[in-house]
Order: sequence, then structure tokens, then C-alpha cells
Amino acid sequence: MDLPRFGRQFIVLVSLTQTGRTYGRVNGPANEGVRLNSRVGIAMKWVGIATALISFGTALYALIHSASELRDHKRVFGEQLTSGQAQEAAGDFADAWDSFAHAEATVADEGVFAKLLGGLSTELREVRTAEQDLTMAWLRSSLVPEGTQFSTIADKLVSTLTVGANTSSGARKADLLAHLGWAYFLKRRDGDESVRPDAEYQEAVTADAKNPYANVFWGHWILWNHGPLSEANERFAAALSSDRARAVVYRFQLSALANVRSNDTDAAWLRVVSDMQAGGEKADSSLRDEVCNRYAQALEDPALMQRILAQVPATRQVELLQSALQSQGLSEVQKATLNVALAESLEEAGRSQNALEAWKRIAVELKSQPHSIWSDRVDAAIKRLSRK
Repeated sequence: MDLPRFGRQFIVLVSLTQTGRTYGRVNGPANEGVRLNSRVGIAMKWVGIATALISFGTALYALIHSASELRDHKRVFGEQLTSGQAQEAAGDFADAWDSFAHAEATVADEGVFAKLLGGLSTELREVRTAEQDLTMAWLRSSLVPEGTQFSTIADKLVSTLTVGANTSSGARKADLLAHLGWAYFLKRRDGDESVRPDAEYQEAVTADAKNPYANVFWGHWILWNHGPLSEANERFAAALSSDRARAVVYRFQLSALANVRSNDTDAAWLRVVSDMQAGGEKADSSLRDEVCNRYAQALEDPALMQRILAQVPATRQVELLQSALQSQGLSEVQKATLNVALAESLEEAGRSQNALEAWKRIAVELKSQPHSIWSDRVDAAIKRLSRK
């Protein structure tokens, strides 16, 4: 066994002491050589003792110094990790990446005494997990400085995802592989056709069949390549069935459907928004504005409205439109569009009296807008429903 240096010196010390005692028991008035050897042995004994003490002191100092250094490294590590997490939460991904890199650097080289004292391997695993989480969040945001292609960011993130996936299993492995596929999609969107996102998505769902990221990214990829909506919907349904990361799934699902404009995808888009509203998901102002735009188009396109009614029952549309009308910051045009759509949905749902009341309210509001595009529609609806 390879003993520490101060341990080997201690054995030498014991050996010399035993030798000195042996020489001290040799007697004989004429044996000068033996006495000389005895004195030499005693001298060597004290030399050994001194050497062992010096070695022990040096080792003890190194141990104390390493303990102090370890505490300092842990303090710096904690500060950098906390800073990186705050920066990530604020969306400052580049600075968060630097903070995590500094945190990792403080614990990457533990040294022999750090290992003896318990080491920093736990901290190293913690910061690498934080780096992986940051990488996935950064990729989902797709945020890059103006004038920069995302592939320049993706290149340095791919390595973190690959290493993490190789050392993980189950859902964690699938999360990392799914985001690796998304990184490849972003690179491919920038013109790199050497990468295949769907290969990573396939491996991810092998590790975790209902993985929300892998399935929604895969559904996005299907529609990006103009594949069947039914096939993409299967992926979206699998993503939602995990009941994890639902807000992320909805966001990427809406984005995928918006990339392919058709009556079917437009109707599916409104169905997703209706599902979100029914599930209590919060909709931001940009989503509300797009709902207004979709209904403005549908009110002028009977074929599209029929597609929407096939995907979203009239009763669900009533709930969606009432929720949208409660939003702050709506323009007068948006209010009029949503109110007209609500009145038609009420009528379609068989609530004729409620629909008539809604149309009459719109007529009052339109008195200040004599040239509104909805005037003829409102008058015709009031006459039709008044005869019932």
C-alpha cells in the first residue's frame, strides 16, 4: 500500500528508535566500536524523529491549508451558482452561462486533500445539472443577439447536452436528447443540412415515450416539413399526456400550427387556445391579439368558421370569447370583432335570446361608428332573431 509521506516517516522513526534501544543494551568495556555505533544510532534516531516531525508538520499545514482553500472554493462556488440561477431566471442566458462556468472552474480540480475532506463532487454534479438546465431553457427561448444566427449559440450548447445525455437515463436523458434535437433543428434552419433532429427525437421517446419536449418538438418538425396534421397531432397529444411542461408544449404546438396556414391548422390553433383557457393556462396579450385576428378572418370566411366549429364546439367558443373580452388593453376594433364572434357563437350554441341581446348591445355601440364593417351583419341578425 502506498502510504502518505508522513506515514512512511513515522515507520522510519519507530524503526530507528527500536535500533537505538538495541544498541543501548550492548555492554563491554573494550567494545569501542559497539559504543560508537550506539552513539551513531542515537544520533540517527533523533534525526529520524526530527525528519518525521517536520514531515508531519508539513503535512498538517497542507491539510489545514487545503481545508481553508476548500471552504473558500465552496463559498465562491455558491456565489457563482446563485448568480447564474438569478441571471437565468431573468433571461440573461449568456451571463448565466459564464457564471456557471466560473462555478465549475472552482470545483473542477479538487486535489488530494479536497477528496480526503469529502471533496466537491456533489457541487460539481450540481453545477453541471444547472448548466444542462440552462442549456435547455436557452434553446427553448431561441434568443440570440441581433444579427446573430442561433447556430453560433447552439454549437457550444450541443456538447453540454451530449455529455449530459450520455450520463443520464429515463426522463432526464429524454429531456436532454429532445433539446439536442431542437438544437439541430435551429442549426438546420440556419442552413446546416448535415444534422437530423428527428433522430434525436426518436431516441428520446425510446427512453421516455411520453416525453413532453421530444413529442412536441417532433410534432413541430413534422409540420415544418409539411407532414400530415394528424401525425403531428398524435405527437402533441403524447406530449400533453405526460402532464409535464404543459405551458411549453402549448407554446411550441401553437408555433408549429402557425407555421402552416390552412383552414385545418387555423381551426386547430383556436382549439389549442380553447384547451388552454379551459385548463386555466394564462394567455398573454400577444396570444389574445392573435385570437382577435383569427376570428376577424373567420367571420369573413364561412368555410373557415365551419372548420373552427368542427374543432371547437360553440359552447367552448363562447367561453373563450368571453374570457378574451375581459382582457385589458383591447382596442375598439378588437372589442367589436370579439363581440360579433360571441353573438354568432351564442346563436350557434342555441342560445337565441342571449344572442339577440348581444347583437342589440353591439348595435348600440356601433351608433358611434356608422361605417363599421359589422353594421349590416348586426342589423340582419337582429331582424332574424326578432322573428323567432
